[in-house]
Amino acid sequence: MIVLTKSERRALLLVAFILAISAAIQWSGPGTHAPKVFDYTLQDSLFKVLSADTLQPVAKTSLIQETKTTKKSKKKSKSEILAPHSVDINRADAKTLIKLPRIGPKTAQAIIDYRTEHGPFKSIEELDNVKGIGPKTIEKLRPYIYLTLPDGSAK
Repeated sequence: MIVLTKSERRALLLVAFILAISAAIQWSGPGTHAPKVFDYTLQDSLFKVLSADTLQPVAKTSLIQETKTTKKSKKKSKSEILAPHSVDINRADAKTLIKLPRIGPKTAQAIIDYRTEHGPFKSIEELDNVKGIGPKTIEKLRPYIYLTLPDGSAK
């Protein structure tokens, strides 16, 4: 038999008492203390009514695309705005040129400066003479651009 001192018996009794209380709390407590959940349906309906004239409907596909945006897709979204062969490089302003893929404000201004200095572009390949535009950029631009020649014919 194990002989315990008076202080060891008190300690053992205290540990047993604490275990018994914690077991009772665990057994009785889990389902009884549910947090209060606030019902937001009234506020949501008020928001919808008050903001109905300011909210614009969003297509599900554009919402999905917005959630998947990355830095690369941000560049891609510029070209999605444009229709095929929608920008005349001989007449477009800087704001329109910036919508083209791989064209920023400096390159758009360089296109306008080249056009002012050398006259209208005679071919799309002539864009290669503009500082900041190379063959790869021309290939990215080709689906979105066209040019109108001085005689009025489109190319």
